[in-house]
Amino acid sequence: MKTGVKCADLTIAYKSIYQDVLQAVDYVHGKDGPLKQETLKKVATYVVKDERLPILLDRMRFHGTKVFLATNSDYNYTNNVMSYLLNDAEEGRNWTTYFDYIVVDAKKPLFFTEGTILRQVDLKTGALKIGTHTGPMQSGHVYSGGSCNVFTDLIGAMHRDVLYVGDHIFGDILKSKKTSGWKTFLIVPEITQELKVWTNKRSLFDKLDEYDAKIAEEYKYLDSSSHVCPDITAYQSKIKSVTHEMDMEYGVLGSLFRSGSRQTFFGAQVMRYADLYAASILNLLYYPFSYVFRAPPMLMAHESTVSHEKQVVGSDLMASRSRSFSENLSGISTDAAIPKRKTLQRADSLVPHLYADTPKEITQILEFDEEEEKSRDIKEEDEENYADQ
Repeated sequence: MKTGVKCADLTIAYKSIYQDVLQAVDYVHGKDGPLKQETLKKVATYVVKDERLPILLDRMRFHGTKVFLATNSDYNYTNNVMSYLLNDAEEGRNWTTYFDYIVVDAKKPLFFTEGTILRQVDLKTGALKIGTHTGPMQSGHVYSGGSCNVFTDLIGAMHRDVLYVGDHIFGDILKSKKTSGWKTFLIVPEITQELKVWTNKRSLFDKLDEYDAKIAEEYKYLDSSSHVCPDITAYQSKIKSVTHEMDMEYGVLGSLFRSGSRQTFFGAQVMRYADLYAASILNLLYYPFSYVFRAPPMLMAHESTVSHEKQVVGSDLMASRSRSFSENLSGISTDAAIPKRKTLQRADSLVPHLYADTPKEITQILEFDEEEEKSRDIKEEDEENYADQ
């Protein structure tokens, strides 16, 4: 069946299976579900503690970065898990001191759209205080609910000033990027295994490149006049075999990012919506906070398959839009190839300023130049205000 599964007299639609699984997952992850209850009973078993985490949070705040926590979990669960991760018994330091702002029950992805009422949490009882919180958000306090717009307004942060770290591609990364314009950092623990296969099984990737090159060689000297059809079935079979072997190295479910030679849907979403992604936020420990992360150029097919050393020949006369192209036409013989046409009454030479002037300087400001541009604007504004006084 195309719409479901049938066994004897029993029929189950795929949509029904999806709804059942969704309800089961929501129940397990819910406030009263067994997942969080079991986790709190054995926190040390299910939660990985790393002594580098408090070091990273302290360094971020030391360099002037405002650090906030926004979680869908309730205060009781958050308090227990974060106490295990960050509380320092020797110094008597509470986990809340590592953050400037703390929001629980955020209800993401609803948090990034209309949101909910922002209320303050009573740290002694864990209950929510009466009324909507409208004043400034204070360090050391815990808040519940709210929305992205209210949150950024209260802390005075612009959209591009926020780097949001999350582990859910839809609820954290996609929604925060599309609705709020935040910079995004996706945590994907599976990257560790992906990189292990990428490095240890490099020979498999080399085989795929080799077979692709041999197929290209079969067609190298053929064009539209050729009647020969090369037999590449042997190479296609080898490619299929190597691809299967490579997929099995990632486990029964295959790679999270790649399906054969193509990206998975998840991988495509990571490339589109995540500004950064890594196996752990602790990777930031090994970069200065002034570091500029720049992605390698994304080559299109016509760029990745043609090297810079190659000279493209046989181009159509209409293929170039270069300003210097018209100047080079005098060196091209068109006696037989192109019939002469009647001269237009309104020639290009009669139209003043037919083409816009070619830019003489850079007209695009890159992302890493924006901070310099902002500081320059602020400095100029201060000088004008000083002159007015």
